[in-house]
Amino acid sequence: MDILLQNINLVSPADKINSNVDILIIEGIINKIGKVKIPKKSLKVIDGKNKSCVPGLYDMHVHFREPGQTHKENNVTGAEAAANGGFTGVLIMPNTSPPLDSPLLVKSILDNSKNSIVDINIAACATMKREGEFLSPILSLYEAGAVAFTDDGSPISNPEIMRRVLEYTSQINSVVIQHCEDMLISNKGVMNEGFISTLMGLRGIPDISETTVIARDILLTEFVKNSRYHTQHISCGRSIDLIREAKLKNINITSEVCPHHFILTEKDCIGYNENAKMNPPLRTADDIEKILNGLKDDTIDVICTDHAPHTEYEKNQGFNKAPFGIIGLETAVGLTYTYLVRNEIISFEKMIEKMSDNPRKILGLDEIKIEEGESANFTILDMKKKWTVDKNKFKSKCRNTPFDKYELQCKPYCVINNNQIYFTDL
Repeated sequence: MDILLQNINLVSPADKINSNVDILIIEGIINKIGKVKIPKKSLKVIDGKNKSCVPGLYDMHVHFREPGQTHKENNVTGAEAAANGGFTGVLIMPNTSPPLDSPLLVKSILDNSKNSIVDINIAACATMKREGEFLSPILSLYEAGAVAFTDDGSPISNPEIMRRVLEYTSQINSVVIQHCEDMLISNKGVMNEGFISTLMGLRGIPDISETTVIARDILLTEFVKNSRYHTQHISCGRSIDLIREAKLKNINITSEVCPHHFILTEKDCIGYNENAKMNPPLRTADDIEKILNGLKDDTIDVICTDHAPHTEYEKNQGFNKAPFGIIGLETAVGLTYTYLVRNEIISFEKMIEKMSDNPRKILGLDEIKIEEGESANFTILDMKKKWTVDKNKFKSKCRNTPFDKYELQCKPYCVINNNQIYFTDL
């Protein structure tokens, strides 16, 4: 497919590019960057007015539910939701049924996803069946194509097991991704522990259920030389303090946060709003303030979504029984720009670093090179476009979002990758 991006703002922090240019793409390859005279041959011309072209966005925390729960999502609908939200790559989590602890299953999923416009990578199980008792075949899973290891949805609770996982992954320079929760402390809670949970008569999850795991794992990561450790979906301020202190000691730790944890608070659960039920839970305004500071000073490396599709029936079982999690792929760009960039928490360039460059660096994926002769992997954003979230336009199979009807700025326009183009419909 031949495409001309005409007079578009090209922004690539890694390449130190921020300028208005034309970009000619011939059969998926960047042919020319600069002033381009429209060739006589047939091609698609995209007017770049008010639009920015950035390295394709990457979400390193999604649940596509395949195999086993494809009534919620599958790799095809998940990839379409990702493209619709402006992403050209995703990392899928292994809490499927069966879990992704088999090299054959990993290879099968990757083989079946080769023709997608969205690059699908896999975080395989760190332990067999995600049960935390026996190591999964980490080296074989890596050879099959897994790029990271996690028991996401469940923590690696046993410190000896965590040590061994760190040791094995250090041999292949891979990263361990931890769901930071002490299950004994969280004790089947359903929301943040505090005044609101007491008022609603619900069992709470204290923030120490997250911080105790992070504190332990920082020490283990420091102990296991050359290991790399990544904390998922940070929710509380004290976690930011611990990660910042670890980074000052040059411990190999990175972290991520989701839009719901820097926008919403426990008060959004009032009225037993099941679409505000997530794990880790929504915390307090004080926690959000520390998370915003962590984004400002780069304690937090990545903005992701934890895209977790659940059916309307499942979410409508009442707050106690409803599953944790919300979808996020199709709202992440608008939420991040509106609440972080427009509010001058971070710059637009920092947004791109945290949603494109840093995830790929952490996972050891090929960086996107914006040079003539390189493959075109772009996200096009309509920067000034103000839009209202309409969940009925989502391509995900599910609609479990607390952000329906939110008024946002910066709308995904299209994505270009693997010699394909997808125009978003939000």
